[in-house]
Amino acid sequence: MRFVVIVCLLLAIASGQDTRPDLDAGRLQIGSFSFRTLAEGKEVGRSRIQIHRDADSGNYVFSNLVTGSFSQSWESVATPKFVPVSAKLSFGQGSTARTAFDLSYQGDRVTGFIASQKDPLKKREVDEIVAHDTVDQRIDWAAVMALEKYVEGQEYRFHVYDPGTGNSVVTVQVGESKTTVVPAGSFETVQLSYRIGKTSGAETYEVFVTKQTPRFLVKEKFPNGSIVDLVELTKSTSDMPR
Repeated sequence: MRFVVIVCLLLAIASGQDTRPDLDAGRLQIGSFSFRTLAEGKEVGRSRIQIHRDADSGNYVFSNLVTGSFSQSWESVATPKFVPVSAKLSFGQGSTARTAFDLSYQGDRVTGFIASQKDPLKKREVDEIVAHDTVDQRIDWAAVMALEKYVEGQEYRFHVYDPGTGNSVVTVQVGESKTTVVPAGSFETVQLSYRIGKTSGAETYEVFVTKQTPRFLVKEKFPNGSIVDLVELTKSTSDMPR
Protein backbone atom coordinates (compact mmCIF):
# COMPACT_ATOMS: atom_id res chain seq x y z
CA MET A 1 0.00 0.00 0.00
CA ARG A 2 2.83 2.41 0.87
CA PHE A 3 4.43 1.69 -2.53
CA VAL A 4 1.14 2.41 -4.33
CA VAL A 5 0.75 5.76 -2.53
CA ILE A 6 4.30 6.78 -3.43
CA VAL A 7 3.79 5.83 -7.09
CA CYS A 8 0.52 7.80 -7.27
CA LEU A 9 2.20 10.88 -5.79
CA LEU A 10 5.11 10.67 -8.21
CA LEU A 11 2.75 10.27 -11.17
CA ALA A 12 0.76 13.32 -10.07
CA ILE A 13 3.94 15.36 -9.83
CA ALA A 14 5.19 14.15 -13.21
CA SER A 15 1.90 14.91 -14.95
CA GLY A 16 1.71 18.42 -13.48
CA GLN A 17 -1.62 17.81 -11.76
CA ASP A 18 -2.70 19.65 -8.63
CA THR A 19 -0.32 22.55 -9.22
CA ARG A 20 -0.18 24.61 -6.05
CA PRO A 21 -2.38 27.70 -6.37
CA ASP A 22 -0.90 31.12 -5.65
CA LEU A 23 -0.81 31.15 -1.86
CA ASP A 24 0.69 34.10 -0.01
CA ALA A 25 0.59 34.40 3.79
CA GLY A 26 1.18 38.12 3.32
CA ARG A 27 -2.52 38.34 2.45
CA LEU A 28 -3.43 37.33 6.01
CA GLN A 29 -3.95 39.61 8.99
CA ILE A 30 -1.36 38.84 11.65
CA GLY A 31 -2.42 39.08 15.27
CA SER A 32 -4.47 37.22 17.88
CA PHE A 33 -7.99 35.95 17.26
CA SER A 34 -10.34 34.57 19.92
CA PHE A 35 -13.21 32.27 18.98
CA ARG A 36 -16.02 30.47 20.77
CA THR A 37 -16.96 26.90 19.85
CA LEU A 38 -20.65 26.06 19.53
CA ALA A 39 -22.17 22.57 19.47
CA GLU A 40 -25.92 22.26 18.99
CA GLY A 41 -26.18 25.97 19.70
CA LYS A 42 -24.37 25.83 23.05
CA GLU A 43 -20.90 27.14 23.81
CA VAL A 44 -18.57 24.23 24.61
CA GLY A 45 -15.18 25.89 24.50
CA ARG A 46 -12.90 28.70 23.38
CA SER A 47 -9.87 28.92 21.14
CA ARG A 48 -7.19 31.51 20.48
CA ILE A 49 -5.42 31.51 17.15
CA GLN A 50 -2.24 33.53 16.81
CA ILE A 51 -0.44 34.36 13.57
CA HIS A 52 2.90 36.09 13.33
CA ARG A 53 5.89 36.25 11.04
CA ASP A 54 9.22 35.22 12.51
CA ALA A 55 11.62 38.13 12.23
CA ASP A 56 14.66 35.91 11.72
CA SER A 57 13.49 33.27 9.23
CA GLY A 58 10.63 35.13 7.57
CA ASN A 59 8.42 32.09 8.10
CA TYR A 60 4.86 32.35 9.41
CA VAL A 61 4.00 30.78 12.76
CA PHE A 62 0.41 29.68 13.34
CA SER A 63 -0.71 28.47 16.76
CA ASN A 64 -3.96 27.60 18.45
CA LEU A 65 -4.88 27.03 22.10
CA VAL A 66 -8.25 25.29 22.48
CA THR A 67 -10.02 24.96 25.83
CA GLY A 68 -13.22 23.16 26.73
CA SER A 69 -14.61 20.01 25.11
CA PHE A 70 -11.92 19.88 22.38
CA SER A 71 -8.95 20.82 24.58
CA GLN A 72 -5.69 20.87 22.59
CA SER A 73 -2.87 23.07 21.36
CA TRP A 74 -0.92 23.05 18.12
CA GLU A 75 1.68 24.99 16.19
CA SER A 76 2.40 24.95 12.46
CA VAL A 77 5.26 26.80 10.77
CA ALA A 78 5.26 27.52 7.02
CA THR A 79 7.03 29.72 4.50
CA PRO A 80 5.17 32.74 3.11
CA LYS A 81 4.07 30.46 0.21
CA PHE A 82 2.71 27.87 2.68
CA VAL A 83 5.47 25.34 2.10
CA PRO A 84 5.37 23.42 5.41
CA VAL A 85 8.32 23.58 7.82
CA SER A 86 7.10 21.92 11.02
CA ALA A 87 4.00 20.99 12.99
CA LYS A 88 3.19 19.69 16.45
CA LEU A 89 0.00 18.85 18.31
CA SER A 90 -0.83 18.14 21.96
CA PHE A 91 -4.11 17.09 23.57
CA GLY A 92 -5.21 18.34 26.99
CA GLN A 93 -3.80 21.19 29.04
CA GLY A 94 -1.26 21.64 31.81
CA SER A 95 0.13 18.55 33.54
CA THR A 96 -2.30 16.27 31.71
CA ALA A 97 -1.25 17.41 28.23
CA ARG A 98 0.19 14.72 25.98
CA THR A 99 2.03 15.09 22.70
CA ALA A 100 0.11 13.66 19.75
CA PHE A 101 2.80 14.21 17.12
CA ASP A 102 5.84 16.27 16.16
CA LEU A 103 6.70 16.69 12.47
CA SER A 104 9.47 18.24 10.39
CA TYR A 105 9.14 18.85 6.65
CA GLN A 106 12.10 18.97 4.27
CA GLY A 107 11.63 19.01 0.51
CA ASP A 108 9.31 16.18 -0.49
CA ARG A 109 9.58 14.34 2.85
CA VAL A 110 8.07 14.59 6.29
CA THR A 111 9.69 12.99 9.34
CA GLY A 112 8.99 12.83 13.05
CA PHE A 113 6.68 10.75 15.22
CA ILE A 114 3.04 10.18 16.08
CA ALA A 115 1.92 8.84 19.46
CA SER A 116 -0.59 6.02 19.85
CA GLN A 117 -4.06 7.23 20.86
CA LYS A 118 -4.47 4.27 23.22
CA ASP A 119 -0.99 4.46 24.73
CA PRO A 120 0.72 7.89 24.41
CA LEU A 121 4.04 6.32 25.46
CA LYS A 122 4.09 4.27 22.26
CA LYS A 123 5.32 6.28 19.29
CA ARG A 124 5.39 5.45 15.59
CA GLU A 125 8.12 6.91 13.42
CA VAL A 126 6.96 9.08 10.53
CA ASP A 127 9.02 9.12 7.33
CA GLU A 128 6.91 9.69 4.23
CA ILE A 129 6.87 11.35 0.84
CA VAL A 130 4.50 14.31 0.51
CA ALA A 131 3.05 15.85 -2.64
CA HIS A 132 4.80 18.89 -4.07
CA ASP A 133 1.79 21.12 -3.34
CA THR A 134 1.34 20.03 0.27
CA VAL A 135 0.10 22.33 3.05
CA ASP A 136 0.19 21.15 6.65
CA GLN A 137 -3.36 20.17 7.59
CA ARG A 138 -3.34 22.33 10.74
CA ILE A 139 -3.52 25.42 8.53
CA ASP A 140 -5.71 24.32 5.61
CA TRP A 141 -8.19 27.06 6.64
CA ALA A 142 -5.42 29.68 6.47
CA ALA A 143 -4.34 28.45 3.02
CA VAL A 144 -7.80 29.03 1.56
CA MET A 145 -7.66 32.58 2.94
CA ALA A 146 -4.33 33.18 1.22
CA LEU A 147 -5.55 32.86 -2.38
CA GLU A 148 -4.95 35.85 -4.65
CA LYS A 149 -8.60 36.55 -5.44
CA TYR A 150 -12.05 35.05 -5.13
CA VAL A 151 -14.36 34.50 -8.10
CA GLU A 152 -17.65 32.84 -7.24
CA GLY A 153 -17.76 29.30 -8.61
CA GLN A 154 -14.00 29.02 -9.08
CA GLU A 155 -12.18 25.92 -7.79
CA TYR A 156 -8.67 25.36 -6.48
CA ARG A 157 -6.81 22.20 -5.51
CA PHE A 158 -3.83 21.31 -3.34
CA HIS A 159 -2.81 18.56 -0.90
CA VAL A 160 -2.68 18.48 2.88
CA TYR A 161 -0.75 16.13 5.11
CA ASP A 162 -1.69 14.66 8.49
CA PRO A 163 0.28 11.80 10.12
CA GLY A 164 -2.94 9.96 10.91
CA THR A 165 -4.47 10.03 7.42
CA GLY A 166 -1.48 10.76 5.17
CA ASN A 167 -1.72 12.79 1.96
CA SER A 168 -5.17 14.05 0.98
CA VAL A 169 -6.44 16.17 -1.91
CA VAL A 170 -8.26 19.39 -0.99
CA THR A 171 -10.79 20.90 -3.39
CA VAL A 172 -11.74 24.50 -2.64
CA GLN A 173 -15.00 25.98 -3.98
CA VAL A 174 -15.51 29.76 -3.89
CA GLY A 175 -19.02 30.72 -2.82
CA GLU A 176 -20.98 33.93 -2.49
CA SER A 177 -20.14 37.14 -0.71
CA LYS A 178 -22.30 38.08 2.26
CA THR A 179 -22.41 39.97 5.54
CA THR A 180 -21.55 37.69 8.47
CA VAL A 181 -22.48 38.73 11.99
CA VAL A 182 -20.51 37.27 14.92
CA PRO A 183 -19.86 38.44 18.51
CA ALA A 184 -16.84 40.45 17.30
CA GLY A 185 -18.99 42.45 14.87
CA SER A 186 -20.36 42.51 11.33
CA PHE A 187 -18.00 41.71 8.45
CA GLU A 188 -18.18 41.52 4.67
CA THR A 189 -17.09 37.96 3.95
CA VAL A 190 -16.62 35.35 1.24
CA GLN A 191 -17.97 31.85 1.84
CA LEU A 192 -15.50 29.09 0.94
CA SER A 193 -16.10 25.36 1.18
CA TYR A 194 -13.25 22.90 0.99
CA ARG A 195 -13.44 19.14 0.76
CA ILE A 196 -10.61 16.97 2.09
CA GLY A 197 -10.60 13.58 0.36
CA LYS A 198 -9.20 11.46 3.18
CA THR A 199 -8.82 7.69 2.87
CA SER A 200 -11.08 7.41 5.93
CA GLY A 201 -13.80 9.38 4.16
CA ALA A 202 -14.29 12.85 2.70
CA GLU A 203 -14.72 15.82 5.06
CA THR A 204 -16.21 19.17 4.03
CA TYR A 205 -15.53 22.40 5.89
CA GLU A 206 -17.11 25.81 5.36
CA VAL A 207 -15.34 29.04 6.23
CA PHE A 208 -16.33 32.70 6.07
CA VAL A 209 -13.35 35.03 5.66
CA THR A 210 -13.09 38.77 5.24
CA LYS A 211 -13.30 39.76 1.61
CA GLN A 212 -10.55 42.36 1.62
CA THR A 213 -6.90 41.82 2.50
CA PRO A 214 -5.39 41.44 4.99
CA ARG A 215 -7.90 38.65 5.59
CA PHE A 216 -8.92 36.85 8.77
CA LEU A 217 -11.27 34.04 9.73
CA VAL A 218 -14.72 35.14 10.88
CA LYS A 219 -16.58 31.82 11.12
CA GLU A 220 -16.08 28.12 10.37
CA LYS A 221 -18.46 25.16 10.20
CA PHE A 222 -16.99 21.69 10.83
CA PRO A 223 -18.10 18.29 9.49
CA ASN A 224 -19.31 17.23 12.96
CA GLY A 225 -21.73 20.16 13.06
CA SER A 226 -19.77 22.35 15.48
CA ILE A 227 -19.17 26.01 14.67
CA VAL A 228 -16.52 28.51 15.69
CA ASP A 229 -17.10 32.22 15.38
CA LEU A 230 -14.97 35.25 16.13
CA VAL A 231 -15.35 36.87 19.55
CA GLU A 232 -12.38 39.24 19.65
CA LEU A 233 -9.37 40.16 17.53
CA THR A 234 -6.16 42.04 18.19
CA LYS A 235 -4.47 43.06 14.97
CA SER A 236 -0.72 43.43 14.67
CA THR A 237 1.34 45.19 12.04
CA SER A 238 4.81 44.10 13.11
CA ASP A 239 6.79 40.88 13.07
CA MET A 240 7.43 39.17 16.38
CA PRO A 241 10.31 36.99 17.55
CA ARG A 242 9.48 33.40 18.38
